[in-house]
Amino acid sequence: MSEAEREAPSESPTVLSGFALDAPVPSPADGAAKSCGSCTLCCTIMGVPELKKRPWEPCRHVSGAGCTIYAERPAGCRSFMCGWLLDPGMGSELKPEKCHVVLQERGELHIVATCDPAYPDAWRAPHVISYLHSLAKAIAPTRRVLLMERNRLWYVTENAVVPTDIG
Repeated sequence: MSEAEREAPSESPTVLSGFALDAPVPSPADGAAKSCGSCTLCCTIMGVPELKKRPWEPCRHVSGAGCTIYAERPAGCRSFMCGWLLDPGMGSELKPEKCHVVLQERGELHIVATCDPAYPDAWRAPHVISYLHSLAKAIAPTRRVLLMERNRLWYVTENAVVPTDIG
């Protein structure tokens, strides 16, 4: 397999799209050899009420080596399920610390792609937007892919990115 083939996103998202299709949602342990490692982007984008941590602000428990309270992290952190960890079809180029976008399921209707506040246009990278379009195609019409920057929200379709404030 060439390097270009290894780095190219899969044409059709498999496990992550399983959030919407009939496939069961795997646990992070099912993600073949994937781990958070040094990635802590979820620790910035999400709010954690138990820690009085607001969304979009760095968590005070993050160090260069990861989460300093990982073993004792609160339920709000434990319940977070990173799409990259869940989907073995998402290659290393889509790991949140590398592409600056975190994918996660929100309820039964949406998969949300949230941009790193330090890289608000990260979703525009060709491999990221291509994956988001493929994911939108795979889960339509019953579910949606939402794209979120700090104060902006879009719907992602198979062919377009549409601001949510346009009726």
